[in-house]
Amino acid sequence: MRVKLEEQGYVIKTYNMLHNHPCSSSWMVCNPWTRRLSSEEKKNLKPVILHCESADEVIESIKERTGKQVTASDVKAMKGELSTGKCI
Repeated sequence: MRVKLEEQGYVIKTYNMLHNHPCSSSWMVCNPWTRRLSSEEKKNLKPVILHCESADEVIESIKERTGKQVTASDVKAMKGELSTGKCI
């Protein structure tokens, strides 16, 4: 399935009818592919990701700035990547 984020929300561009689970909008928010931040987004959010103590603060900031719903596990992984310089 190919999904694109547009102003009004996610829009399904192509899909495979032989799929083994429903692909609702709530499923798409949780999909790792749609949660992933671009290099540019990580670069812009680097100070927030590295310096906020609370994962919840980082999650809320990312949601406000990008519209993406990340998890605490995603935040931990991004902190590791950014602190070692592997992602940018």
